Amino acid sequence: MYRVCLIVLILISASLAAVPAAKAAKAVDVYLIGGQSNATGQGYMANLPNGVVPDTRVMLFSSGKPHLDSGAAPDTWLPLRQDSESPDRFGPELGFGNRMQELVPTKTIALIKHAHSGTSLYSDWNPGADSSDQDHFGPQFKIFVDTVNLGLTGLRDQGFAPTIKGMIWQQGENDAKDTDMGQHPAADYGKNLAHFIARVRDQFHAPNMLFVYGYVLPPPGMGPERDLVRQGEKNVDQNSGSPLAVTGAFVVDTDDLSQRANDVNTPYPNDHVHFGTSGTLELGRRMAEKMASELGVLKTNEKKHHKSNL
Repeated sequence: MYRVCLIVLILISASLAAVPAAKAAKAVDVYLIGGQSNATGQGYMANLPNGVVPDTRVMLFSSGKPHLDSGAAPDTWLPLRQDSESPDRFGPELGFGNRMQELVPTKTIALIKHAHSGTSLYSDWNPGADSSDQDHFGPQFKIFVDTVNLGLTGLRDQGFAPTIKGMIWQQGENDAKDTDMGQHPAADYGKNLAHFIARVRDQFHAPNMLFVYGYVLPPPGMGPERDLVRQGEKNVDQNSGSPLAVTGAFVVDTDDLSQRANDVNTPYPNDHVHFGTSGTLELGRRMAEKMASELGVLKTNEKKHHKSNL
C-alpha cells in the first residue's frame, strides 16, 4: 500500500510540474483623455512636420462616432493613431502619447479617449454627486465612464494589469458662454472642475490619478465669462493657493500656442478658439511633460519644453 501511495504521489508531482506557471500580468500605465473640441483636436495630419508620426508602441482606445472618428474601429485597442472628429485631424493624443513614451521608454502606455465638441462641464460632463448618482450623470460623462470601463476590461483580457496614472482634459469654452435655468457655469467652473476631478478619481478607484489640463480661450479671446472660466482653471491648480486647489491637478499654459486661424491653408482664418496643428501637437507634449514631471520621471535635461503654468 505504501508503495502504491508513493507512486501516486510521484505521478501527481510530475503532472503538476508539467503545468506551466501562470503568466504574470504585464503592468500598463493608463492615461485618460476628455473634453470638448480642443480635446477632440483640430490639428491637421497634412500639416504635421516631416517625421512626426504616431509612436505605435503606445496603445489607444476611444469611443468612436458620433464623438470621434479615427478612421479605425471604435472601442478597440489599437496602436496610437490620430483620433479626432474626422480621420484627417488629430488631438492632443499624438503629442501626449509620443512624448510620454519618449520620457518613459521602458513603460507600456495606453490611452483611453472620449471627447465631444461643443459640450459643457456643468451639464454634459456632470459626474453626479457620487458613483451611485447615475440619474444625474451628464450624457458625455456616461459615455466616458462606459468607454474607460470597456478599455480597462479589454486590457485585462489581453493579460495586462492596468493602473490609471493620469488624465488630460481640455474643455471650458462652452461653460464660458452657456447659461441655463439659473445656472452660472462660468462663475462655477472652478468648483465644478474640482468636483469633476474628485469624481473621476472615485469612479475608477484611482485616488492618486494626476490631472493635467490647459487654459482655454487664449488671446485674442476676451470677455467676463471667459475670464471667470480661466480664473476657475487657475484656482484648481495644486499650487494656486486657492481654497479650490486640488492636490495633483495642474494647468499648463496655452496662450502662446498656434491657433487654427494660423494653420497652412486653413479653412478657418478667423478661428482663434481652437489650436492649430503645431499648437495641438505642442499642447499634448506640454501635458506629457507636466505629467512626467509630477510623476518624478522628467529629467532636468528634458525640461526645455516645460512651461510655467500659473
